[in-house]
Amino acid sequence: MSLSLPLLIAAVCIVVALTGISWLPLSLWLRKRRRTHELAARLPGPRNLPLLGHFHMFFGLEPWQVPQLIGQLGEQYDGTFKLKMGSNFSLMMFQPRDIEVVLGSSQLLDKAIEYSFLRGWLNDGLLLSSGHKWHRRRKIITPSFHFRILDPYVEIFDRQTRLLIHKWQQTLGHSFDLGHAVHLFTLDVICGESETIP
Repeated sequence: MSLSLPLLIAAVCIVVALTGISWLPLSLWLRKRRRTHELAARLPGPRNLPLLGHFHMFFGLEPWQVPQLIGQLGEQYDGTFKLKMGSNFSLMMFQPRDIEVVLGSSQLLDKAIEYSFLRGWLNDGLLLSSGHKWHRRRKIITPSFHFRILDPYVEIFDRQTRLLIHKWQQTLGHSFDLGHAVHLFTLDVICGESETIP
């Protein structure tokens, strides 16, 4: 069975057109990835494996060991390091001055996909909202959290946090509703003098 010349030319044109159409977004994505890799290469961090990144460091760990490992890496790399999971880089920061730069930026308003896992617990509040919605909410709430305004409440925050930690230590080995506990803790902080922790 032979193909006619016009049909063959049409098939070749379709293949060339589809290749051209798909190449543009792919080349833009590759250019963006190249820039990300160039910037990430300047950052300290443990060696990563091709394709896997740093996944190998987390294999076999219990969930409670993950924050410990990240804390150890933070100490090892002076509070700022990169982690690569697949093709995505994450910048881990522990130094207040570095965190302040990121939080104070008007450019870095979109949240990473990892934040979506918290949405069922925290909904779409200030922590999880992005872009214009986050900026608008932040402008409204920022004056309320100036350090001079919060000074009188530090003692309350400290006392209620210690009570919460004490209560959580008593629940080791048992499950409990973390969302409910945090909601009650928030109410205790707002009320100031209440000492009823879940």
